[in-house]
Amino acid sequence: MNVLERRREERIRCVLGIGEINGQFHPNTYLTDISSLGAQLETGCSLAIGEEVEFGLSLPAEAPEEKGAYRFSGQVVWIRESEPEPKRYCIGLSFLTPFRETNKILAEFRYRLISEEI
Repeated sequence: MNVLERRREERIRCVLGIGEINGQFHPNTYLTDISSLGAQLETGCSLAIGEEVEFGLSLPAEAPEEKGAYRFSGQVVWIRESEPEPKRYCIGLSFLTPFRETNKILAEFRYRLISEEI
């Protein structure tokens, strides 16, 4: 059975800890895939479809020559409970502004990647 791909751009799988959403601390919150148009988060934070979300990635301590952080703003477009853990959610985001530096970001965070092949 062929699966129809709905995405306009390929998402890159990753696992990066972000720890905060909308300025509030949420431990065990992860960016699990990203493209220039959107991303997927896994979190225990309950959000609603249509809600605006902002989160950031700070550059790792292993790269002190690089300074700064990336901030992302998006809107929740879908939500599903994470398997096998109830009370955790996979959240699909559509970025408010397309972000074209996806590969650069992941290269800078390579030491924090848990797995590229999930």
